[in-house]
Amino acid sequence: MGKTIKENIKSAAIKGILSYLDSSPEENIPKLINAVEMLDRNRDLESQIRVIRESFMDKSGNWHALFESLYADIDHGVRKKIFENFVINATLIELGRQKDVKEKNGCNVPWAILLDPASSCNLNCKGCWAAEYEENLNLPIHLWNSVIWQGKAHGTLVYLYSGGEPLVRKTDIVQICEEHNDCIFAAFTNATLIDENFANDILRMKNFVPIISVEGFQEETDSRRGEGVYAVAVKAMEILKRKKLLFTMDFWNDGEYVQGCIAGGRSYLHINANGDIEPCAFIHYSDSNIKEKTLLEAYKSLLFMQYYDNQPFNENHLRPCPLLDNPGRLSEMIEKFGASSTDLQNPEDVFALSAKCEHSADKWSEVADRLWAERQQQ
Repeated sequence: MGKTIKENIKSAAIKGILSYLDSSPEENIPKLINAVEMLDRNRDLESQIRVIRESFMDKSGNWHALFESLYADIDHGVRKKIFENFVINATLIELGRQKDVKEKNGCNVPWAILLDPASSCNLNCKGCWAAEYEENLNLPIHLWNSVIWQGKAHGTLVYLYSGGEPLVRKTDIVQICEEHNDCIFAAFTNATLIDENFANDILRMKNFVPIISVEGFQEETDSRRGEGVYAVAVKAMEILKRKKLLFTMDFWNDGEYVQGCIAGGRSYLHINANGDIEPCAFIHYSDSNIKEKTLLEAYKSLLFMQYYDNQPFNENHLRPCPLLDNPGRLSEMIEKFGASSTDLQNPEDVFALSAKCEHSADKWSEVADRLWAERQQQ
């Protein structure tokens, strides 16, 4: 999508700040945070900016160490490109486009799309949910590319890959990254297919981030993923670190910062290797497929509109999920409009699935409600 004059001015301003920031990150990061806050005139990022500022100022915390890692461990060109695509394009500029599409159509529009290029994997990890898909499903490259072009038209520039193992399609990943140079891409990977050549591709493209998944150290990882997997993953990490491509990140339990459940297109959705458009990577039910519907038609489908109409599912944002935290909410939505299970191997009745979560949800609600009440009093 072409940028407006106003968007180009905003982009140029942030790029100038980035160059200034590089001269002294420790001193200038707070200034950058302030600049982003001033440019966020609609306060779309108010809660996120507050958390980032507080995290950076706590110099004993993990988040401050992660900020430092961005400058100590990452190639300058890669950091610059990721910042431009992630902060400027995907967030400061395109959030406004997403908001316009959302208001015009009365539906959710995601900030990020999680997509499975393939269901196949070179490992067979114990308990992996992806193993339930058919082994040889591949999302055709033309549909994969179409998803991104459609998403960009609605303001979505962040694309995450899962699977299966996404890197079984390294050649297609490189093609997509090159064609959509204004987007940011990442892949959840077991790292065993990362070699010198692919690392060089990453360094050249600058808009792709591998997110390496391990269980812990060697004993824990090999016991689940197979003997020798940990050593191969470590070798991949060493390659990435040598090329200044590896940094650490973490996420979870962010419901209170994003006001509840982010699924159903509110902030993200999932498209599996069969093309089924699911509200969440852990909610294998759908009433739309990218082979038959456009993204916008899926956003306005009966199931996704149930998410739009019912979010948040709980005013306690420590209990955001309609399945894990609020059993019965998902089954109500599925039953109301008849969405089908997308598990092609073992379709599961949504009421049976929901029942499995009741005990854990009850136990967590006792703790979560107490914590939430305490936070509201602070």
